[in-house]
Amino acid sequence: MALEALAGISNDLVASSWMASTRANNTEHFRKEEEGEIVFFSFKPSFSVKDWFAPENESPFGETEMKRDQFPCMRSFSNDVDATANEAFLKNLDILISPRTSFRDDVKAVVDSMRSQRIVFTGHSSGGATAILATVWYLETYFTKQSGGFPFPEPLCVTFGAPLVGDYVFNHALGRENWSRFFVNFVTRFDIVPRIMLAPEASTKQALPYALSRLDHTASIQENDQSIAGFSAIVMKDTEIAARQSACELIGDGGNAFLETFSSFLELSPYKPAGTFVFSTGTRLVLMNNSDAILQILFYASQSSNEQELSLRSIRDHHSYEEMVHSMGKKVVNQLPLGGGASALSDLRLTTSDRECVHAAFEAEKKRVDNQSNIDAKQSKIVEKLEWIENEYKPRCRALAKGYYDSFKKSPEKEDFTANVTRAELAGSFDDVLGLLKKCQLPDGFEGSSVWIKLATRYRRLMEPLDIANYHRHLKNEDTGIYMEKGRPNRYKHAQRLYKHDLLKTGRTAEEIEVSSLGSCFWAEVEELRGKEYDEATVKKLEWLVQGWIKDEEVDEHIFLEGSTFRKWWHSLPEHHKIYSPLRKRMG
Repeated sequence: MALEALAGISNDLVASSWMASTRANNTEHFRKEEEGEIVFFSFKPSFSVKDWFAPENESPFGETEMKRDQFPCMRSFSNDVDATANEAFLKNLDILISPRTSFRDDVKAVVDSMRSQRIVFTGHSSGGATAILATVWYLETYFTKQSGGFPFPEPLCVTFGAPLVGDYVFNHALGRENWSRFFVNFVTRFDIVPRIMLAPEASTKQALPYALSRLDHTASIQENDQSIAGFSAIVMKDTEIAARQSACELIGDGGNAFLETFSSFLELSPYKPAGTFVFSTGTRLVLMNNSDAILQILFYASQSSNEQELSLRSIRDHHSYEEMVHSMGKKVVNQLPLGGGASALSDLRLTTSDRECVHAAFEAEKKRVDNQSNIDAKQSKIVEKLEWIENEYKPRCRALAKGYYDSFKKSPEKEDFTANVTRAELAGSFDDVLGLLKKCQLPDGFEGSSVWIKLATRYRRLMEPLDIANYHRHLKNEDTGIYMEKGRPNRYKHAQRLYKHDLLKTGRTAEEIEVSSLGSCFWAEVEELRGKEYDEATVKKLEWLVQGWIKDEEVDEHIFLEGSTFRKWWHSLPEHHKIYSPLRKRMG
């Protein structure tokens, strides 16, 4: 099967990307060139240590958190953590998009012209790392707030022998946003560069400057270079540790006491493969986009009985991408785990036990898909319970002129008991989903599904008031503390983060997003204000928020019913406040 059918990229486009990458060697930062309806941005690689490991960075692997204001999508909503990426590579991106270069303006000019169908970001070696981060920047800048197709040129990132750039959150975020499809990374079998970031800086510090000098395309390669042999051995040992530890987690090998003990005091590399990887062997191209499987291949495919040959190939293969590009048309193309698996893995020289680790990664992926199928099968029951609350319980409470929050808080009727059971059942369902997300046991795209975001938002808006009522009727605010600080369940925080992210894509400002997403906590705010002396500024802020929450359907009109706690509290406010209140007409 052709490469284009599997990866959406033609041999000609790969060849053009490679040629653009080589021409970037003669630039200061980047090069722009056009070929028909495609615009290429290629980035110059650096073989200086400071451009691989930031000197001031104190973490063992040189990573740092990505700035949320610059990369709002690069985070995990379930664990509420930002992605981390190599700080030296991020600093290079900062220079690229700063006024020191014309890159930002050149990209904007391409977007504004509306002439190009696609923008390709490409690079070899660390130039590939820059291409990856430049593509993420482009997606964050132009795609985050877009809706309805692609009003901007669709990006493609093509790298050749690029180092790993980000952690598991980086990979997860690309998958959740459906951006992984834009990244294609070509790797020759023995190339050391895609493995370097799996080794801590301390273990390669002495050998790295010389090794990088040999990786430069202008450098010559010596047959018996002991410095390169030592460097290659160190990197491959750390690659082995990362791969075997990952395999143990995939297989559930709790019996490997050595690795269990070893990893307890040795910090493992945070970096994970992201996007599609295309491994080149002598006769074929092997595609895969399973990050765990790629990590296994990075170790097992680079094994050789001749260590001297391995060290030589580790550098030579980094210089062999032009040869790979020219021979692509003659190679068989396989995508794992779909077809040609046995032949492809044989070409990569994987033994039977090696293949078990790769298969474990694909089985883990299948398990994630199965978990999502189980959740999908239960969604109708979840919707049924929500509809009972919305269409039966709430109208009944409205007929009593006190709203469902106050009715539930007092719970004198049978329907209130049923509502409490429903509340507990739904809490269990959403807690189970959040538990799977936290442990990465669902597909990356699940969290980005509009169906799930809408369901989680509906659940949060409808059921959190009942959790707040339950919290206060049991006086947990006195025993445990304020609901918003001590009592709010993580399932609601997670649903709120998803909703806020969804609003980000509509173009809402950060302030608007923050205000809109807190409506389900309205009753917690009311309960706190009821127990305090009148504070004009705080009350006015709540009244202002209420108007927006009603508009965004975060809060409904039930809060104004005669028997509502909110209405009673509002009427206890000073007369001079009520006269000028924006809610006075609603309050009668």
